[in-house]
Amino acid sequence: MSGARIAVALLVALLIMPSAAAETVTLTDGDASVAVSYDPVFRTGEAWFIDLVVENGDGYTVEAEFAGAEPRSKALPAAGEASFSFPGATFHGEAFNVPLELRLLRDGSTVASTTVEIDVSVPPAEDLLWLWGGMTVFWLGIAAYAGWLHRRQAELRRQLESHIAAAPAGGKDGE
Repeated sequence: MSGARIAVALLVALLIMPSAAAETVTLTDGDASVAVSYDPVFRTGEAWFIDLVVENGDGYTVEAEFAGAEPRSKALPAAGEASFSFPGATFHGEAFNVPLELRLLRDGSTVASTTVEIDVSVPPAEDLLWLWGGMTVFWLGIAAYAGWLHRRQAELRRQLESHIAAAPAGGKDGE
């Protein structure tokens, strides 16, 4: 019984757990600290956000840059939260381990930097979802028809066997 409970608990945990949790890196310079949170999966067609939690950030700027894309930057408040985003059209195809350079700037000079890797995901087209749904209904219909044919054949076999058993022994009808 405890094995079943563990299996149910594991299943519930997997269903509730999000598929991709935000990752966080911290950029520091003296007393200034910026925690940069981001989703490690960039989904094309959707805006991709970078959230910043700032401590002593007056006069600092955070810049994020993908190779071959226009960098995004945000002037930081003295303390609090800020965010900026990349448009969903930044990428057009799937890619894995795409480097994203994060820089902490003061007076235009880089004082801290790190490079993180993200994955770019292209969601399936909506018509593809309809196709999968339609094909599922089609194959379920074929399976139901095959099941009906199997039951009908078994019924006819039983009828034939009962007629054969009821027939007289010489094979002649009541003459």
